[in-house]
Amino acid sequence: MNLAKHKDFESFFEDLLPAEKSICERIRNLLQTNFPELKEKFGYGVPYYWRFSRICFLYPASFPYSGINSGVAFGFARGRLLSNDQGLLDLGGRKEVAYIRLLSEKDIREEPLLEILHEAVLLDREMAVKK
Repeated sequence: MNLAKHKDFESFFEDLLPAEKSICERIRNLLQTNFPELKEKFGYGVPYYWRFSRICFLYPASFPYSGINSGVAFGFARGRLLSNDQGLLDLGGRKEVAYIRLLSEKDIREEPLLEILHEAVLLDREMAVKK
């Protein structure tokens, strides 16, 4: 699979496995409903959500270099700076990016995800003001 070929959500969505489709669609809807100011841009063939910089992204297991065997990694570009009060973020061996591994749509717990997203959006704004 050539990751660079995905430039929009429709082409990305077509290449997903059925379980990945339901996860990605639900997270995307959650983002669009609660954070309409975020822009969807593609990098490495996957959707990233931006305001002033990259905030979060969706990386399916079926894509190369995902680092997971199944489901979707819902990643946060500045994950190490987030509080992780919800205990959902996994830094693994990475220094910056943290993710939440979603194995099925049932793993999507909206309230804690929205808390993390609100914090990530606020952090993005704070970092932009400091520049």
